[in-house]
Amino acid sequence: MNTAQDVVRCSQCTEAVTHHCKICQKNLCLQCKDEHIDKSKSTPHEIIPFTSKHHEWQKCVDHPTELKTFYCQDCKVPICQLCPTRNHKRHGIEVLKDICETSRMTITGDLKELKIFKVEYSKVIKGLEEKATIYTEHTNHENSSLMKLGEELHKIVDREIERIQKQLANMVKEDLQILQDNKDEMQGSYKRVKYCIERNNRLLEEDNPIEMLEYKSSADELRLVPSMKDVSPPKLIMPNIKEEKIIEQVVSLKPSVHSILPGFTISKAGDISMVSTRVLMTEPTLIKAIFTYSKKLKGICCESDEKVWIYGDDEEIKQLDKSGSILNVFNAVSKGIQKDIAINKDGHIAFAHEEDECINLVNKKGIEKFVDMAGWIPYGLCFNSEGDLMVTTIRGGLRKLTTFNIETSLSVDIHFSGIPVMSFRHTTEDEVILFYYQYY
Repeated sequence: MNTAQDVVRCSQCTEAVTHHCKICQKNLCLQCKDEHIDKSKSTPHEIIPFTSKHHEWQKCVDHPTELKTFYCQDCKVPICQLCPTRNHKRHGIEVLKDICETSRMTITGDLKELKIFKVEYSKVIKGLEEKATIYTEHTNHENSSLMKLGEELHKIVDREIERIQKQLANMVKEDLQILQDNKDEMQGSYKRVKYCIERNNRLLEEDNPIEMLEYKSSADELRLVPSMKDVSPPKLIMPNIKEEKIIEQVVSLKPSVHSILPGFTISKAGDISMVSTRVLMTEPTLIKAIFTYSKKLKGICCESDEKVWIYGDDEEIKQLDKSGSILNVFNAVSKGIQKDIAINKDGHIAFAHEEDECINLVNKKGIEKFVDMAGWIPYGLCFNSEGDLMVTTIRGGLRKLTTFNIETSLSVDIHFSGIPVMSFRHTTEDEVILFYYQYY
């Protein structure tokens, strides 16, 4: 039976507690609840009914009369205000409310991402279901064609028809199993996303600091949608049948094609980035040699498989096709010291001017100055996967990589300290968002 000493008291008076402020981590009676809100109106409050759960985790084990309002960074446990004088002396101490607020923000952010993941996984599953339906319809049609051929060839080809039917059935079973496995895998991830959403909602509703401290984010694990095997349906090869060559020309079966569909990552904003399945060649293969009419080629960037932009010692930026024909050209006089060019998905071309220490953009309006580098000499240029312009620059013995947003001109710098002095020439970004530069 509870005694009077067991009653949890209000943090501001001696009355029994009835409510709890999640933001301030204070227990409040009915009378002090309104006073607490009015006293600090500039601070957000979240008042909830007080339960035994709040009292259980608030009590300090070593000091039962004290509440756990701090957090020991060394021991990774909540403590009261008296604990630092004994068991946690000289330990790193933080306010428990601040730790919980940080965790709450992480959970809220993850919840937002998980909801985006849920939508994307749903799209993948729907696409797999549609693909399985189309595949089945196609194979059913192929099977009907096979039966019709069997009727035409009668007993002469019955034996071969039966063999190919079995081959087709096994292939269909294998392919549908692949598609089903893809769907099962996506549904497993989809259920995991739903579970994480429910868990995060529960954590935010219950606001239990112990569970929040134990929380481990699943967002990074679920961000990458894995690659999947792809299946193209088998196709029957139907030759023109001649009586004298019936046996030779019995229909054969072209196997289904198995390939890999690239996975993709989901950014915090919900943007999709494909993960390439391409493998680098062990030996380079020459596709085409293009005559550029330039003695010294300083910059090159590919617009597509058919078109390329170049910059040479003639102070002109040219667009060439695979035959070497000039499709477009404009002057970009930089006194022979322009080093690199880059093109984005919108067709905007960027090139550096060393003497003017600026970056120029070429668009439908013509050439215009995009940004002044303020004493830094620009060299290598490239547009990254986000559409931002990456520029490598030097000034004396200092070197840095700067990323510019084309729309806002906002920039982010990466400084290279402790690296030998180098001259940046070319910069690019690979498909896992790492950048490379060439130097000498």
